[in-house]
Amino acid sequence: MLHIRTARRTDAATIATVHALTWKEAYRGLLDSTFLDNLSDKRLAMRWRTQLDRRQQDFDEETLVALAGGETVGFASAGASREAFAPWDAEIAMIYVLKEKRGQGVGRGLMKAAADHCIRRGMFSGGVWVLRDNGAARDFYEALGGEPTGRKADSVGGQIVQLVGYYWRDLSQLAERSTRASQHGRY
Repeated sequence: MLHIRTARRTDAATIATVHALTWKEAYRGLLDSTFLDNLSDKRLAMRWRTQLDRRQQDFDEETLVALAGGETVGFASAGASREAFAPWDAEIAMIYVLKEKRGQGVGRGLMKAAADHCIRRGMFSGGVWVLRDNGAARDFYEALGGEPTGRKADSVGGQIVQLVGYYWRDLSQLAERSTRASQHGRY
């Protein structure tokens, strides 16, 4: 049974473990191997504790965890757009699901929960940035109705990478599409 809830400070270590593992799974061959090999659960846990503490002061930002059998299998962070030039109000800053749990509704559930949170906070359009060469993630966003919009370069682990933006003009449609895709067993 999948359960999605707001992350607590005590979730920092398990989020960090999922964070490191999913980056190594998703970005091998797309990001520098040394950078990926050096991702540390311990350093990421400190970062997540800080971020979760900050979230308590910024109610627009939300971190969600997906639990299956009591174990953290994915997470997402969403809040106000971090960039003034983006066409969307809200940004899904991160969404990661363990490889063995993909295709089981975890990602869709996290996207719906993130969209619902943003709508409750008065943000009605949303977007996400994704590595241009991450075909699986791009397929996922497109299946949920994300419109490719905009490109930018960014630095990840000291490497310049190309990103593509995906845009949902109406987050309620993302929430609805996430629910429908789940009912039909897609993504």
